[in-house]
Amino acid sequence: MNLKLFLSLAIAILPIQGIAQTDFLPDSLRHAPDSVKTWTLREIGDSLIFAGQITTAKQAFVQALAIAQKSGRPADIGLGYRGMGYWHSNVGEYDQAVTWYQKALHQFEQQQRTRQYIKTLSYIIFCYTRLHQDKQALYYIKKGISMASKEGYTDLLIAFYNGYAVYADQHKQFKEALQYRKKILTYWKEKKAWQEYYISLFNMGLLYKNMKEYHRSEQAFRETLAYTQRVHDTYLKGYVLAGIPYALIPLGKLDEAENFCQQAIDWIDKTNTEKHALLVDINDHLGRIEEKRGNFQKALMYYRRQVVHKDSVFNAEKIKQVNELEARYQNREKEEQIRQLAETNARQTRQIWIGSGGVTILLILLGTLYHLYRRIGQSRQKIRQQSEQLTLMMKELHHRVKNNLAIVSSLLSLQATHLKDENALEAVRVSHQRVEAMSLIHQRLYQTEEVTTIDMQAYLTDLTYGLMKAYGYQPTEFDLQLDIQVINLDVDVATPIGLIANELITNSFKHAFPGIPHPRLVIKLDSIPGAALPGVTLEVHDNGPGIETRNWQKLDRRSSFGKQLVVMLTDQMEGKLELFQQNGALFRLSVPQTRLSA
Repeated sequence: MNLKLFLSLAIAILPIQGIAQTDFLPDSLRHAPDSVKTWTLREIGDSLIFAGQITTAKQAFVQALAIAQKSGRPADIGLGYRGMGYWHSNVGEYDQAVTWYQKALHQFEQQQRTRQYIKTLSYIIFCYTRLHQDKQALYYIKKGISMASKEGYTDLLIAFYNGYAVYADQHKQFKEALQYRKKILTYWKEKKAWQEYYISLFNMGLLYKNMKEYHRSEQAFRETLAYTQRVHDTYLKGYVLAGIPYALIPLGKLDEAENFCQQAIDWIDKTNTEKHALLVDINDHLGRIEEKRGNFQKALMYYRRQVVHKDSVFNAEKIKQVNELEARYQNREKEEQIRQLAETNARQTRQIWIGSGGVTILLILLGTLYHLYRRIGQSRQKIRQQSEQLTLMMKELHHRVKNNLAIVSSLLSLQATHLKDENALEAVRVSHQRVEAMSLIHQRLYQTEEVTTIDMQAYLTDLTYGLMKAYGYQPTEFDLQLDIQVINLDVDVATPIGLIANELITNSFKHAFPGIPHPRLVIKLDSIPGAALPGVTLEVHDNGPGIETRNWQKLDRRSSFGKQLVVMLTDQMEGKLELFQQNGALFRLSVPQTRLSA
């Protein structure tokens, strides 16, 4: 019988037999080579994961690794480690998955199994990406590119190219992202793998959109759309229909963009493909179309629909997290049952050698201890579940706050279009930026596993680039230096510091850089040097004409709202704000440690 066919039949009957046993090896393979046994067990594990039998799948991977370790075959041991990592990755335990993958890398490196080593790097990259550890992901991407290039593994190299392009695009390193996108296109074109080529061309269109090269973006989307119509690829066509308005709206082709949006909606209704995620983008397109047409009431309607679909996407992700938690809980429960059975067997063996008089006393004692142990275990489990539920509720709360701030931001944007007075218009714009600064805090909280601390490096980077874009500056024309040494801050401290940073950076863009041929902005967040309880300092330094110190120190009713807000927030944190003249204006905010730990 064909081995693949046998595997499919064996997996099909496993649920019928109950799988209470831990031996998944078919009888026909009892005398097969160990490499065949371990391969078969890993295939069974993969199939059980696909079938949703997560706990049972782990037993297959464990058995495969045990056989490999007993036989002493290094190659099978490395694959066994990688199988265990793959299982942990599928249940969302990415930290443990990385540990197993690292053991596999060590095994493959010792045996000089270079291809398997490089392939395992891609598994680790996925885990670090899900853990939001961009530095580690980038390290392994570069390592994978270097090794795959050296060994000539072009098929693996293209996967690393794609990972690097995605990373560079997300971090606004558009030149490098474009370089790797072009390499990917060239590879698929030479292979005449047209489906992969046009999928890559679609990704190129999205990159051009992010680079604001809308004519090139439109061309890439239209070429991909023509291909999907030639080969009747309705799946890729749907994504192109939802993506091409990104290019058409900035080019003023509003009617055509609206037509593509409607076609995309029809496609989603027929296929139900990523329904809510795609409708978030489509409603954003339609809202911007109506806003450009001056139909602000209709634009607000689409923006509200966008928020509703964002909620649905978040709820779907929350359900997925709950399912992952349930899978972890079931797995731990099974392992706990196995451990308890092992302890019971050991106790029974010892009891055989004890006299009949002591057996009764010992059984009573063990029963009491077991009951207490069970109660403690149940209490711990309940606490863990409550903690996980609280985390989900906190993320939901931050998500709701972010959505409410998004609606306020949209209303301010619409109100600005009706104002003629320049002072009133500027006041609304600045208020819009302040709302966006607070919204960014809550967005960070519900998109990560941390619900009480903020990644200040990511937050200040997004805030600064957003303000740079709002005031019409391009990253390529600007010397921006971010030196963030204090990475995580509690949300109660991060919020006022973020608002102060927003005011100081906005002040530089408004008043310091007009007329400056080479604008430069340096933003630092570090601990206070030379102090027993150091606290943190925030510095915002531009190379503009500077600010008269005496004028800044004056605070009266005529002072701007932004200045009053900065002074109020500084006092609230018991901090100290200083202004220096050092080839421009240097603001230094010092916050004591007592406020950080309050």
